[in-house]
Amino acid sequence: MRHTLGYFALAGYQKRGHELLHHHGHEKQMTEAERERLVSEGASVQGVVMGSEPSAADRRISQVRVSVSFKDGQLVEFSEELASLYQPAPGSPEARRLAEVRGAEQVRHPDRIPKIQLPLSAGERVPVRYDAADRSMLVIDVPALQKRALHDYLQREQRPREQSPARQGAGFGPPWAVPVNCPNCGAPVDQAKASRDRDPFCLFCHQPLPVTPVR
Repeated sequence: MRHTLGYFALAGYQKRGHELLHHHGHEKQMTEAERERLVSEGASVQGVVMGSEPSAADRRISQVRVSVSFKDGQLVEFSEELASLYQPAPGSPEARRLAEVRGAEQVRHPDRIPKIQLPLSAGERVPVRYDAADRSMLVIDVPALQKRALHDYLQREQRPREQSPARQGAGFGPPWAVPVNCPNCGAPVDQAKASRDRDPFCLFCHQPLPVTPVR
């Protein structure tokens, strides 16, 4: 999992009676040790993704802006760079669980570890850890976010699959209705492109995508 060691506390607001105090954020550099301490020992709170933009250098990496609203009225925003996809380590309990579910669903190459899309779109809620003594020290709780993404992926895998008449020789062509994520590897699908391709396939694992003709 790639992430930056720095973060930006962009803005904070706190109400006291009818008074509105404005706290100006400032840039800080966080060491890896500080980040690990926050993730393991920091207080927990939920944040909301305000925006997510792919990196120009690597579109698998996103610059994510998160807003956190504390119970006492203080509002803090920060920015963090994260990989958009999560892939469990080979041999890990998560990878074995994926293989079990994919094998039961008779997915092609069930032992292949899929890449799972993390919920980083605007409006998504994400777990955050922070220093209770200094609320400008915040990080996305990446392990908790990965655990949630894995749970959601497994839930989708275990749902009954719809038939794809186009793959059964129904004789229809594009445009297609295509999935948001590849059912084989979990990678995000470029729906604008895949819906117009004659034979859509995943750009990550190169397996055919299930399609339904748009009538």
